[in-house]
Amino acid sequence: MTAAILTGLTTGLLYGLLGFAIVALFKMTGVANFAAGSIATLGAAAALKASQSWGLSTPLAVMLAIAATATAGVIAYWLVMRFRDDVDHLSLTVRTVGLFLLAQGLLEKWLGPGQPFAFPALLPDISLTVGGVRLASSTLLFPVVAAVCLALFGIFFRSTRTGLLMRGMASDVSTATLLGANTRRLSAAAWGLTAGLAAVVGVLAAPSQLVSSDMLTSWLLFVFAGVVIGGLTSLAGAVIGGVTVGVVQGVAYQLAGNEVALLAVFALFLLTLQVRPQGIFGRPAVERL
Repeated sequence: MTAAILTGLTTGLLYGLLGFAIVALFKMTGVANFAAGSIATLGAAAALKASQSWGLSTPLAVMLAIAATATAGVIAYWLVMRFRDDVDHLSLTVRTVGLFLLAQGLLEKWLGPGQPFAFPALLPDISLTVGGVRLASSTLLFPVVAAVCLALFGIFFRSTRTGLLMRGMASDVSTATLLGANTRRLSAAAWGLTAGLAAVVGVLAAPSQLVSSDMLTSWLLFVFAGVVIGGLTSLAGAVIGGVTVGVVQGVAYQLAGNEVALLAVFALFLLTLQVRPQGIFGRPAVERL
């Protein structure tokens, strides 16, 4: 059982980080990004290609891949989301589904035959035993990277002009526009930042999941479940919800197998919607009469 909980915690941290990227983008642009899993996979694929084709060291390939994926996020905004962006948020969200399908096709073509591919180790093969459970060094890396990413985002949102403008846009787009904020540039930056974070998740997941065009497709269900459970308007809730989903999934899998694990996660998902529709840490929408 200890092994199931620890496995659930590490996997849940990745769910939570990807959920954090989805919620951050949603808060700033009002768009729920269904292409987040494909963007994360793009980051892992780019790191693999840079390592194999260009002979770069793994750390350098990873940094280059994260930067390239962030750039791809900005390009996706300007080419897909920016065009006729005066439509409602539902229409923009549907565009992310199209972006997901496009990214899947491009990844399938780019990676080619022979999938899935092994990803190079991120750290030397050192292990630590916790409660009789052997944890690989790459697994121990997850909480460290998660803490660093969340801390950097916190500093960015609180201590930089762009971050403060993004927070203002998240609170009220109309007011931010009236105050002179260029909301389209801020939206493009938000797409870039969250795509970069998604790439980090993809790289962390790649050694255990193996790199393929649909590497994280199934994860998206669990990530969105965690986002809804934690609250679609809460950044902290996205992380906590993701960890909760990971632990529930891991324990249920240990006790009764994969099918019951899936049922347990979505039973919790539906129960949360029944009891607290806005999520545990989310805030209910307030409409002025």
